[in-house]
This record gives sequence, structure tokens and C-alpha cells, in this order.
Amino acid sequence: MINMKLKATLIACLSVLTLSSYANSSENKEVILQQCHDLASTVASLVSSQAKKTCAEKLVIASLHIDTAADWIVEDVHSAAKQELDNAIYSLQYAELNSCNRYIQISHSKLEAQRIKSLL
Repeated sequence: MINMKLKATLIACLSVLTLSSYANSSENKEVILQQCHDLASTVASLVSSQAKKTCAEKLVIASLHIDTAADWIVEDVHSAAKQELDNAIYSLQYAELNSCNRYIQISHSKLEAQRIKSLL
């Protein structure tokens, strides 16, 4: 009798924990999506200040990769999102190493992309 009550209590607790975990992951997903969209906008805003064509191109590409990563996050395909963020990081690193204008913002954007990737 006691075992049956314990089992029923355990099942009820597990279902509550599962629902709580799902709600928390959904909330976390929304935060990550917002961070991706904000970062993509920030990177895109750096394009107009570039004197070198290759710098502008790399920043546009990085912004597109970050937007694509957000699309993959919506679909819960985290491996593809990580790959897109890796590609964005490489493009931002290229801009960093080639002395593109607004180095500090580019460097910060690269670190932010790495941080988002680590959250996945």
C-alpha cells in the first residue's frame, strides 16, 4: 500500500518536473533567439563603417550566418546552429585579423557569438 502511494507520488513529481523543464527550455530558447537577432543586427550595423570591401562582405556574411543559426534554433537543430555560428565566428575573426574598422565592436561580436554557441 505504501509502495503504491510512493510510486504515484513519484510519477506525479516526475511529470511536474518534466513540464517545468520543458517550460524553462522554451523560455531559454526565446532568450537565445533574441540574442541571435540582436547580434545579427549589431554585426549588420558595422558594415556601413567599413572602408575595405572584403571587411564589409565578411560582416554581411557573419550577420547572415547568425540569422541562419537563429532559424536552426527555432527548428531545434542545434548541431546546424552551432555550425552556422562557427561560420559567423570565422568571418568575424577574418574581419578582426584584417584590421577592419570598429575592431572592438567586431571582437565583442565574435565573443558574443561564441557565448551563444556555448549555450546550445
